[in-house]
Amino acid sequence: MKKRISFGGLASVTLLALLTLLTITPGTSFAAPAQEAWEENPADAAAQGDKWGFNTGLGASLRTSEYKGIDSLGSPLPLIGYEGKWLYLRGLDGGVHVYRDHYQEFNIQLSYLPQNFYASWSDNSRMKRLDDRYSTLMAGLNYTLRTLYGQASATVSTDILGVNNGIKADVAYAYPMRFENVMFSPAVGVQWTDTNYNDYYYSISSSESRASGFKEYSPESTFSPYAGLTMRVILTEDWSAVANAKALFLGNEITDSPMVERTTTYSFSAGLLYAF
Repeated sequence: MKKRISFGGLASVTLLALLTLLTITPGTSFAAPAQEAWEENPADAAAQGDKWGFNTGLGASLRTSEYKGIDSLGSPLPLIGYEGKWLYLRGLDGGVHVYRDHYQEFNIQLSYLPQNFYASWSDNSRMKRLDDRYSTLMAGLNYTLRTLYGQASATVSTDILGVNNGIKADVAYAYPMRFENVMFSPAVGVQWTDTNYNDYYYSISSSESRASGFKEYSPESTFSPYAGLTMRVILTEDWSAVANAKALFLGNEITDSPMVERTTTYSFSAGLLYAF
């Protein structure tokens, strides 16, 4: 099977790492164990992300593909972020803080969705006869709650370019564990994709069925749970290294598609960040 380099297909993985990591101030010497900082002053610990300005860096991502005949997708990525009082940019997510305090954050957000399928990338002869599926721009709302017991977040967004005309929602829980210069953040969550979203990326139309020999298929909405681990290491006052690993367990409406050959996708991303 082929391994492809995609400059969009794996960006979402790096975004997951940045969304978690940007809540920590570069150069901060964290107390050990991590829980002590929260018990002493949870508001200050949760609000450290307010001190961010611009950050930039380079990274790379690798992800297994769910589509038949495509082994893995890789992507070298520029990492760019900004955290301000009203505006933010986190990788390919950007938006406006509608409300923000030490514990809560409510945002209006625009996101680039890198999900795609290019028939020519597949080694499977029947997959090569299917239509391409493209990336799009999503607009939505994001809410985050930080407490002594971890961080919960929820995002709902919809396609605004008329590509998939779908809706995607995500709910996640993370528990940051902070040590002197290292942070680990295990996370679990579930993403929901509606019928339009799944139909665009995983259906087989009647014309595609005649051309490829696959049976027609039209999925409904589905839930796909996931688990991940993010790590950040403070190297200097300005530099830090980040890494993220994630396993996504695809819902039945996706795995039942004739286009799909894997029930789980795995991804990994890593990079260097410079804050200024």
